[in-house]
Amino acid sequence: MPIPPAYMGYIGYVRVSSGVNYGIRCTSCELKLSQTIEKPDVVSSRFDKTVYRLGPKEIGGTIAFPAVMDPGLGGVGSTDVVAQMWLAAIQRNNDGRMVHVLEPVKVKYTSDNATFNFHNCKVNTFKFSVAHSDMINIETEVIGTSREYLGSGGGYLTDAELGGERNARALTWNDVYLEVVFQGGSFTGEYVRTFECNVNNNIERFYTLNGCLSPQDIAPKLRDITGSMVIMGRHPGLGQAAEDNQERCFADDTLHFGYYVSGCSAQWGVKLPGVVYEIETMGLKNDLMESTVNWHSLPGGRASETFVDTDFVINKDACAANVF
Repeated sequence: MPIPPAYMGYIGYVRVSSGVNYGIRCTSCELKLSQTIEKPDVVSSRFDKTVYRLGPKEIGGTIAFPAVMDPGLGGVGSTDVVAQMWLAAIQRNNDGRMVHVLEPVKVKYTSDNATFNFHNCKVNTFKFSVAHSDMINIETEVIGTSREYLGSGGGYLTDAELGGERNARALTWNDVYLEVVFQGGSFTGEYVRTFECNVNNNIERFYTLNGCLSPQDIAPKLRDITGSMVIMGRHPGLGQAAEDNQERCFADDTLHFGYYVSGCSAQWGVKLPGVVYEIETMGLKNDLMESTVNWHSLPGGRASETFVDTDFVINKDACAANVF
């Protein structure tokens, strides 16, 4: 039997298909096929367990990657991976089913015996997060129905699948656009140290007596959109607006976030409606005073709504005005 070689992980890749093939410059990919094996307790006159049962086969896991300034996917303009994954996570039809299916998600681990297609995949969760002095990070949880073994197939990602260029700059905190709109005012990112948005589709696997250990279907349930931000100090206007939530009959505040770089094609923005802000939490310590504000978006579930907003421009000249 030949001695197994030492494979390096950098030769692997994640390729997603959703109308067009695109590669993800990922920091991690935990998408996998898993199955539990349980050993029930039975009386069998033995001091070892003598029965085992197979659990369902489950396809799922996270894919994490930084937002980068890819010029475009295979000649489709300024569409980048973040925008594609956002649409896959957020867009539904009139029946509440998800519009976009990732078919397939291809994961290559090694060249000779570990390349797989994961079929009928849907984005269960989407997390956009950025902190001062850091990159914009995206993390998605993907759930599918089956895995196909491709053997020695794999190859590599083409330049087109990576956006058309050999390399790309990672988007960082200075590229972020953020505007917090509340009753009585608004403010932008100069107040904010960290920001996070989470979309959870609460996808569930549904099994039937179809002769398979794999699910018959996977379907999303009620969607939940939440997030948080850490503010330098305390913003009195937002704090008062949160305390006055009891005075209002509905929420029509909005959150705008995304990224924009002048001269680069990578730009993406979101406008979330129906935002409710919680009262801030604060703590006293021998360090920078910060407050944390959690928020919720209740957009109302209109079919095909994507909340995509490109009507923003970051004022890069604002940095020059920060003279104290």
